[in-house]
Amino acid sequence: MSSQPDFNCRAINRELPSIQRLKSKMRLSSVLMERLTNVQSDIAEDVERIAKTIPPGLLLAGEGPLEKTHGASDLQVWEDSNGKLTFSFDFQKTFPLTPRLSKALIFLASEAGNDHSGDGILGFRPRSEFLAHLQKTAKPGKLIRPAYVNNVSSLLRAAIIKHTGRILITTHDEWGVRLLLKRGGLHGLEATSASKWL
Repeated sequence: MSSQPDFNCRAINRELPSIQRLKSKMRLSSVLMERLTNVQSDIAEDVERIAKTIPPGLLLAGEGPLEKTHGASDLQVWEDSNGKLTFSFDFQKTFPLTPRLSKALIFLASEAGNDHSGDGILGFRPRSEFLAHLQKTAKPGKLIRPAYVNNVSSLLRAAIIKHTGRILITTHDEWGVRLLLKRGGLHGLEATSASKWL
């Protein structure tokens, strides 16, 4: 019998550069479509605001308010030879984060969390889970207090605003902390050592 080519899992996992480029372009296309949707939603809200200034008798019936959802569609993570991580939301400019904030961002981006909105964005991660993650990734012997969850959340939110100009971290007293990222939007984690933090 003639031997057949051995297309095993390892061979399949070693993607050709052309396949990687295609996947990247497909994600970029998805991001651009998401941005277009956000722009359309903004336009709809502007129209609604303007419509409120028009006398009621001149308004067209049948158009209700549209819900605006602003979040990122894509989060890419890279690791250099020194183990330093850099990130990019929606194929924008890359930026670094401190190790503590990198760990927090990857934690928030890595699981769907509890979905209280049904909007396709990652749900809230309970503060108890976030605290457990911070304790797990802390230096041995260091005790992480519950208030540290709010500190890290605030620092991460400020860092993302600084680098992207976008508010992508939200908090809720009862539900916890949320990263406004589309479900399944985290990419590149498997090519880094950061998965050991999860």
